[in-house]
Amino acid sequence: MLKSEVVTEQKTILIVEDEVSLCVLMQEELTTHGFKVVTAGDGVEGLKRLQDHEPDLIICDRAMPAMTGYELLERIRGVYPQYRAVPFIFLTALTDQRDRQAVQGLQPTAYLEKPLDFDVLLRTIESALSE
Repeated sequence: MLKSEVVTEQKTILIVEDEVSLCVLMQEELTTHGFKVVTAGDGVEGLKRLQDHEPDLIICDRAMPAMTGYELLERIRGVYPQYRAVPFIFLTALTDQRDRQAVQGLQPTAYLEKPLDFDVLLRTIESALSE
């Protein structure tokens, strides 16, 4: 390896999203931008992927069957202290202000609305990973 070559660590992003088409689109977009992407269809599967892949950032739908995004974040913050500092971005189609207030106590990194703007998502990810 030449001295001028810079080795950067590939960051792993866990996407927890039950809407398959959106999950695939995010995976393709983030992979194109150099991220390693791991996906899960619900919060229960997300917990398994979390432990198996130790992500650098989590993107999670707010409303899902089996375990909501809120419940997943609550579980991570309460049961897995080693992941408390991992940035957590909520995605939601719910635009009610009360919904946002309900999750603020768990201090998510960001709260993005659907339909998703991929430029905003990428800027949010870059900002969260640089802090």
